[in-house]
Amino acid sequence: MSKEPRDQDYLKHIQEAIGKIRRYVAGKSEANFMSDDLVQDSVIRNLEIIGEAATKLSSELKASYEEVPWREISAMRNRLIHGYISVNLQIVWDTVEKVLPEFEAKVESIQREIESSQLKSRGPGSVRFFVCRSIFRFVV
Repeated sequence: MSKEPRDQDYLKHIQEAIGKIRRYVAGKSEANFMSDDLVQDSVIRNLEIIGEAATKLSSELKASYEEVPWREISAMRNRLIHGYISVNLQIVWDTVEKVLPEFEAKVESIQREIESSQLKSRGPGSVRFFVCRSIFRFVV
């Protein structure tokens, strides 16, 4: 009997995908990224994984962390997969450089809260991801 994945599993998948992206672009400039289709494909694939994992998170977790643009993250995944022929690499680069560090920290924070069983007593967050929201919206 296999165990159904839980929020912590999906958050871990997100963290792993972010870690891979960070490794792929480590030491690379924007120009390096724009000229390396292998790195582009690797980064895009892991952004797709992040979006898919975000889609699978429970509605309770998403509601508890409504400051995170879950819908936009999923929409970016859809855009990358279904609009693969016209992906804007500048948006991908900007997402990696400007959004992922803050998103990574937030995902780690959520994981710590879940692990310490604070999720049930947590109220709405005050941190807003304006940069994240604007980039994810732009992709859609």
